[in-house]
Amino acid sequence: MSDPNQEIKDLILALDKKLEGIDRKLEIQVTEIKSEIRLVKTDLEAKIDLTRNDLESKIQGARNELEAKIDLTRNELEAKIDLSRSSLEVKIAELSGKMDGYSKRLDQQEFISRGAIVALVVGVASGFIKYLFFSN
Repeated sequence: MSDPNQEIKDLILALDKKLEGIDRKLEIQVTEIKSEIRLVKTDLEAKIDLTRNDLESKIQGARNELEAKIDLTRNELEAKIDLSRSSLEVKIAELSGKMDGYSKRLDQQEFISRGAIVALVVGVASGFIKYLFFSN
């Protein structure tokens, strides 16, 4: 029979070999998993970058479209304001002309009224003088 110590040594050597094999397999699997993780990470980063670029371009397009609409609306409003302003200036000029006409008419009526009052005062005064001095 063989030596029990030798058998234990043989068993330990066999176990060491199996453990080394398992260690190698685990290292290989860990390396494979790490490489797969790197690939997935790279793929995800590429997809994220693509999505980010796509979103940025969509946002920029929407911003440009919105700015164009704002500019168009601003231009339309400025045109309407200018049209209203010129219309108001014309109406103000018309009203100013009418006011000048009314002012002249009022001046003429004041002149006529003064003349009528003077004639009335002269008539009353002459009647009063005639009554006082030339009464029968």
